[in-house]
Amino acid sequence: MNKFALVNITWNPFGWRNNSYTNLKAGHKYAQYNVGGESLNFNFNKKSVDTNKFVKGFAQFKSSPVKYESGGLLIFFTRNTDINKGQFIGVYGKAEISKYQQLKVPFQKNDYWTNLKAEKDFSLLFPIPLDANNYKENTSDRMVGQIGFTYKEKAFVEQILFDELIELSKAGHNENDFNKLVAVYEFYIEKKFALPFISQDEREQNELEEFFKKTKTKADILNDLKNVKENEPVEIIVNRKTYKRDNKTIAQLKIYRDFKCQICGHSIIKKDGSKYIEAAHIKPKHQKGSETPDNIILLCPNHHKEFDFGELKIINHDTKGIEFLLNGQRHKLKLSLE
Repeated sequence: MNKFALVNITWNPFGWRNNSYTNLKAGHKYAQYNVGGESLNFNFNKKSVDTNKFVKGFAQFKSSPVKYESGGLLIFFTRNTDINKGQFIGVYGKAEISKYQQLKVPFQKNDYWTNLKAEKDFSLLFPIPLDANNYKENTSDRMVGQIGFTYKEKAFVEQILFDELIELSKAGHNENDFNKLVAVYEFYIEKKFALPFISQDEREQNELEEFFKKTKTKADILNDLKNVKENEPVEIIVNRKTYKRDNKTIAQLKIYRDFKCQICGHSIIKKDGSKYIEAAHIKPKHQKGSETPDNIILLCPNHHKEFDFGELKIINHDTKGIEFLLNGQRHKLKLSLE
C-alpha cells in the first residue's frame, strides 16, 4: 500500500476561489463542462457537502488508485495554463478515495461530483504554489498523467512540505496555514519542523530595533515616542526603507522599556543574546485602537496570551496608565513617557 499520491487537477485561474468556473481549455471533458468538481476542492465550506471536520473534493481518474492507503496524504498538481508551468498547489490530509458520488446541492444546478474526502485540519490550498520543475530530474519529465495520479515516496513528500513551509516563513504571513502545514509535516514525515514562524511585523520590528540601537540614544527615542500622532501616515520611511508606522512605535517602545514585560518584569533571552518581548494593543486595531504609545503594552508571551484570551476587565485607561483585572488578578501599568 502507498501512503502518498500525487493527483492531477485542472487549472483554475482564480486560485480555486471562484465557485462558478469551468475550464473550457481543460484536457478532459469533465472539467470543461462541470463546475462542481475540481474548482471547488479548496472551498472547505460547501453547503450540504462539507462538515465541521471533513471536506469533500474531486479528481478524475482513468483507473482507481487501489494501492492508496486510506488516511494518507494527497498532493495536488496542476498545470498553470497562464504561465504554462506545472505547480504543486495544495494537500488533502488523512484522506480517503472512494467511488464517484453525485450529490444534489443547493449552490449549483448540476450535481456535485465527489470521490475524495479529507480532514479539514490537515488540508489546505498552498498560499505560495511550488514550481514542479524544481522537483524533476529533467524538465521534459512528466510529473503525473493529465488525468490521474502517481504514487510518491516519503522523501519526495517531505521536500514538498518542507519547501512550502520555508516559503511561508519567508513571506511572513499566513501563520494559520503555516501552523496547519507544520502539523501535516510532523504527522506524515515523523520529524519536528524546527524553524519558527516569523511574521512580517516581527521582521520589521527586528530591523527597526537594530537600526535604532545603532543610531539613536534613549533620549532620541523618547522624543520620537512623545511626538507620535494618531493622524500620521500608516507607512513611514526609515533608513530609505518603508515600514508600518505601528512597527516603528513598537520597536522604539521595546528599546525604551528595556524589553521587559510590564506585568512580570521578565524578558526572554534569545540565542544571540538579544532580548525578546511582545507588544499588545489595549484597544485592538480592528476596533480602531490607536497606534500610539498609550495604547500599547509590552508583555512576555505568557502574559500576552493571557491578555488576549483571558477574562479581562479594564477598570481605567488613559494616557498615564491602565488598571485592569486579568483572570481575577489586578494589574496597574504605567503608559506615560518620562
